[in-house]
Amino acid sequence: MKHYIPSLILLPVLAQGQTIEPDSLKIKELGEITVVADAQHTSATKTVYIPSAGQKTTASDGVSLLSRMNIPQLSVNPINATVTTADNQGVSLYINFHPATAQDVSGLNPSNVKRVEYLDFPADPRFQRAQHVVNFITQSYIYGGYTKLNAKERFMVRSGEASVYSKFAYKAMEYDVMVSGDYDYNPHIGSVSDETYRLESGTIHRESGTETGRKHQRGLYSALRASWNRNENFSFRNLVSFSRINTPQYLTSGYVNFSNLYPSETYHTESPSENNTLGWNSELFASLGRGWSLNGTFQAEYAGNKTTSDYTTEIESIRTHADEGSWFLRGTAQANKALSDKITLFSNVSSGGGRTKIDYSGSSNAVNRFRQTFTGITFGVALNYQKIAGSIDGGYAFESNYINGKTMDDRYPFTHINVQYAPNQKHSISLWFQYATFSPDATMKNPNIMRQSELMYISGNPDLRCSRNTSANISYTWLPNNKWQLSAYATMFRIANRQIAVYTPDGPEGSMLKKYQNDGDYNHGQIGASLTGKFLGGRLSFSVAPRLLLYKATGSNSISHFPFTASVNVDYYLGNFYFNAFYDSGTSYVDGENAYLRKMPMSYSAGAGWSSHGWNIQLSLVNLFTSSWKLSKDTLTTRWYNSCMTQFGSEYHRRISLSVTYTINYGRKVSQSGELSSEKNISTSILR
Repeated sequence: MKHYIPSLILLPVLAQGQTIEPDSLKIKELGEITVVADAQHTSATKTVYIPSAGQKTTASDGVSLLSRMNIPQLSVNPINATVTTADNQGVSLYINFHPATAQDVSGLNPSNVKRVEYLDFPADPRFQRAQHVVNFITQSYIYGGYTKLNAKERFMVRSGEASVYSKFAYKAMEYDVMVSGDYDYNPHIGSVSDETYRLESGTIHRESGTETGRKHQRGLYSALRASWNRNENFSFRNLVSFSRINTPQYLTSGYVNFSNLYPSETYHTESPSENNTLGWNSELFASLGRGWSLNGTFQAEYAGNKTTSDYTTEIESIRTHADEGSWFLRGTAQANKALSDKITLFSNVSSGGGRTKIDYSGSSNAVNRFRQTFTGITFGVALNYQKIAGSIDGGYAFESNYINGKTMDDRYPFTHINVQYAPNQKHSISLWFQYATFSPDATMKNPNIMRQSELMYISGNPDLRCSRNTSANISYTWLPNNKWQLSAYATMFRIANRQIAVYTPDGPEGSMLKKYQNDGDYNHGQIGASLTGKFLGGRLSFSVAPRLLLYKATGSNSISHFPFTASVNVDYYLGNFYFNAFYDSGTSYVDGENAYLRKMPMSYSAGAGWSSHGWNIQLSLVNLFTSSWKLSKDTLTTRWYNSCMTQFGSEYHRRISLSVTYTINYGRKVSQSGELSSEKNISTSILR
């Protein structure tokens, strides 16, 4: 696929007209004409956005750059630094057509970004069949690179992070080194719950609440990548990483009241944990000529997790210790054949497998062994007829799960269809449809019955079957000029015979049992839009995004819910200074796995920043008038069990955030005009 780079240069043109009369020559000067290039344009394959100098200068990383650009197809939350599509679909982030980790995006140097591309279901094999993609195109180095130091502290909630990211290029090789650490000392965790158990012995109401809670968590991430990607026809990258999350303290104390059967009492819990992961990711792309190309990926991961859960009351103690070890391998290979500049055939084979062993000890003793393997093959065709493009693929997958001596196999088809139409560079319409399968994880298939509280046991289900899901989306993008941009969409998502936690009074000694079952359907839809406006030559910009959510779940945990949400983001640039305001009305949704209704509070922030000579300093006031530690309110209503739980934490509590970044550039890189310029400057299967 060819990628065309629009000019970034503004061309002042001075025109002169001449009029010849007998015996005289008069010259009339015309006024200066400034031709302003569009900062964005769309096509049938992608939408391209050119960041302004102010946006690049004031941004400190990839996510903050996307937030400054106010791209209408994206939803960027500057408070928690998340990026999704406007309809809340996941987005795969790439840098120069290579998958980017969270650390890559954090370590990105915004001043090197030439353009940002947004793509839906791209046919380019380097995107590895990702569904929604943001691709940062950056300047490349002949030699040298940059080192970026960052520190962030969140006052009033006692959390922070620091990182070092260094990129160095020499001849055909490029090297990346990443080291980051974070901490979270939260003295306000816990919950208040009101539960109703309808047991054979009678109905029991249980109330519990946290009076004191404390969590200390520390994280470490380190990685090294070596890349050979200096040739457009061949690239080879390898990444080795290690991550560790240590939670030495996670304790709560509070009260428990019962309507009958049990006396009121106090409780104390301790849940320390330790998670370590070692990973290797390899990526290869080769253009073989005559329209042929090959690309592939390989991933390997080993994880070791230790978790302890102690629940103690005045009359009993429940203790569970879990020691988990797992490894996972996955490989993907794709062959592509361009029959012409309009038609490309592709075939993809993906296979992998892994093993997990969990040793439980304490109040419940058990040893669980899981083994999973899968293989899938895909055939498809991609079409590109300038104004209309798209692809269709179909495939078949085989999956096998082994759990404690029992083997379960599943076979299923899948398909993806997408079409994009762009009559010109200002309008585009996209339509996509997919049919796929949700496979239950090891947690859902864990056959052991573990005690969770005085009246509740939890268990997986080895006989749990896969759920089929169907999703579809239609969207429209309008980019009339540099002042206004608009994206509107409608989407539908359905899971048939979903995997869900079902509550029945079938636990030991007549208690409640929470067990995963195939039960009912989950239906979700969205209708929304995102409007961006830019004024004062781009120095003032805003975006507003209203959205209507539609939920309907059937089965034993049935519920219907139709909330409306909206968010607003405003940016202003003044020389080396930057100002921002953000507001989110709060949201609520129906969880697809448990069918509880979760409501979350609104959030807002006001910030300012300054950048110059490699320094970038940002100060944000987040939820300044919110003294509450409330995170969410979860409500669940079923035949045998009701629950209303309020969770507490620091995410929505007021805080002051200070971020300081310093970037050192060195070496020689290719400028935007093509000339050379010199610069001297973690997952687990443990039941819980």
